[in-house]
Amino acid sequence: MIDLSGMVSGNNAEPLYLQIVTALRRRISDGSLGIGTRLPSSRALAQDLGVARSTVVTAYDQLVAEGFAGTRRGAGIFVCDIAPIRPPEAPSRSLPAVTPPAPGMLLPGAPDPEVFPARPWARCVSRVARMDPLSLSHQEDAFGDPELRREIAAYAARWRGIECSAGQVLVTSGAREALELTMDFLVGGEDIALEAPGFTPTQRFALARGWDVRWLRAGARGAEVPRQMAKVTLLTPSHQFPLGGTLPVPQRQAFLQAAKNRGGWIIEDDFDSEFRYAGQPVPAMAALDREGRCIYVGTFSKTFSHALRLGYAILPPALVPQFRALFIHPSAGAAITAQRPLADFMASGQYDRHIRRARRLYAERYAAAAEALEAWPDWLGYFQRHNAGMQIAFHLAGEQSDTQICRRAVDAGYAVRPLSPHDPAKQSQGLLIGFCQGSPDALPDQIAGLRRIVEQS
Repeated sequence: MIDLSGMVSGNNAEPLYLQIVTALRRRISDGSLGIGTRLPSSRALAQDLGVARSTVVTAYDQLVAEGFAGTRRGAGIFVCDIAPIRPPEAPSRSLPAVTPPAPGMLLPGAPDPEVFPARPWARCVSRVARMDPLSLSHQEDAFGDPELRREIAAYAARWRGIECSAGQVLVTSGAREALELTMDFLVGGEDIALEAPGFTPTQRFALARGWDVRWLRAGARGAEVPRQMAKVTLLTPSHQFPLGGTLPVPQRQAFLQAAKNRGGWIIEDDFDSEFRYAGQPVPAMAALDREGRCIYVGTFSKTFSHALRLGYAILPPALVPQFRALFIHPSAGAAITAQRPLADFMASGQYDRHIRRARRLYAERYAAAAEALEAWPDWLGYFQRHNAGMQIAFHLAGEQSDTQICRRAVDAGYAVRPLSPHDPAKQSQGLLIGFCQGSPDALPDQIAGLRRIVEQS
């Protein structure tokens, strides 16, 4: 006969049914109640424990739900085959806290987190949370927050010379998603032209889909117009990635004319065009487009913060209905929470002020980095002073391996990147050197340390 007395206590604050469940779980787990043991009926156990029958029924239902017991029609409730649960033989040791590694010196292409306007941004988030909290969690337009799209259209006209409406703006979860969405939609089984060297994620994306990729060799002045235009051409005309050159206006016009003749499309990746340190930013290629053949892709990751994960595409009017048909869920995967605060931040003029401040600071750092690199001997290599962007491409001379140099540099606390992975033909050997996260005072010493690593390689 099973003795199940003592399972409940009036001094225990837990509900009575839970006390029964806990006691039976323990006895089943430690083997005191063997597999197949028939438990007392709910009426009998309720009488033994002095509780209501409904309390025992609730306890039994919980045990059945958890798999500790099972019912057999007309026979009652029985203990199931549960492996005994034993405490660990030795107490587990807590692992020491691990501090994530610092990003390293001379990290290319990354904004300085210290330049981020944290307090003004926090005030915008707080204001939106008070005035329109629903906008932080709910969105009906699949293209993104309407107010943010209006601000992006105004910003594109003000800074990049692009005439567009908010209806042409698609908010995405970053420039990379915008590029992949437009590539995937437009190629349609035909060919695509990519810069070489160029942006490796888009190269991998195209090759993984088995597309016919035509490589455009990029130099100091960007890529030349090919004899045969591809269906889709992806360019970084304002600041070629990763070399840094600017595509001259005549070449831009020639690309646009060739796209029109081909019935093709140009995707303009304008990832850090705001950071031009001599003169004013060059107008976007899309600003020259009169035939509706250029899709403009921008991002807030370079100008504002990587953490926001927000980018956008400005579509020619003819493509808007076709892209509308693609999206069922809002914003192509873009986070909703930051969109309305960013719209508020832009509408207040603070975004423009932030860019002007960041451009001034980065210009000082660019000058310090470029002057330090000019002291390197010619036999190490060379770089071209483009006075733009968030990194400098230093071309190595001789037989030096950029990947080996970068491995040694990482061991010494640097975050420079090799140039060769960006070139499918592996004809380029160089270092991508950042400067945005360094101070003008510290950069010369950091670049001198990198020089010693290169000289010893």
